Amino acid sequence: MTIASLAMYPFTNLRPAFDQLWEHVSTQLPFDTPALDWDLDHLAACRRDDLLLGQTCGWPLITELATTVHVVGTFDFDVDGAVDGTYRSVLVTATGDSLDDILHRADLMVAANSPDSLSGWISLQSTAGAHGVRLETIEWTGAHARSVEAVRQGRAHLASIDAVSWDHIDGLGLTVVGHGPRVPCLPLVSSRSLTVSLVGELRRALAKAVHDPALADVRRTLKIRDFIARDLQDYEGLSELVQLT
Repeated sequence: MTIASLAMYPFTNLRPAFDQLWEHVSTQLPFDTPALDWDLDHLAACRRDDLLLGQTCGWPLITELATTVHVVGTFDFDVDGAVDGTYRSVLVTATGDSLDDILHRADLMVAANSPDSLSGWISLQSTAGAHGVRLETIEWTGAHARSVEAVRQGRAHLASIDAVSWDHIDGLGLTVVGHGPRVPCLPLVSSRSLTVSLVGELRRALAKAVHDPALADVRRTLKIRDFIARDLQDYEGLSELVQLT
């Protein structure tokens, strides 16, 4: 028995489309597959030996999971600024000020979903560092949507939001004032217990699914335009964004 999880974008309205995508991928595989698990934490799923396919953030991949998973690839998302399976986080504010002015506020408060988030925290630190600023006061929100609310409600002056999440979140009242560094999109991974041959089967099935005309509406809903095979080395350069701690 194996598990499969694509819960990094867990918006309720997207789940049926992810389920349809995975069902189609499953039909291309020469073995039985489980339904997507929407209850298991995505990082917990990626630590399991029976993981067939999961999705994680690039930062935990290189800091915690590098010896635990195979990198299968990533989706190339059809969102603003995304190119060939890479994207940039979106820096948002409700203050009306420029990014430099916000970062140099004496009372600066930023919102971030979690300390291990590449788009929400590592990219924000990298951008602030490029402006000569060290971020000291943070509200940890637990989710990109909650970071958006923290900024909208005035509890925080700035947040860095995953570009795909931003396209699915109501950004009313917020202004995009900048972008984080360009990074690979979220990695799709499998357990190291899978053979290289099975990883190849997953790659072929995912590539076929995202080009099937029958899934055009599903891809449009999920904002997926392609699948790109990747390896761990494609993510190792992320460690240069900030010093590993």
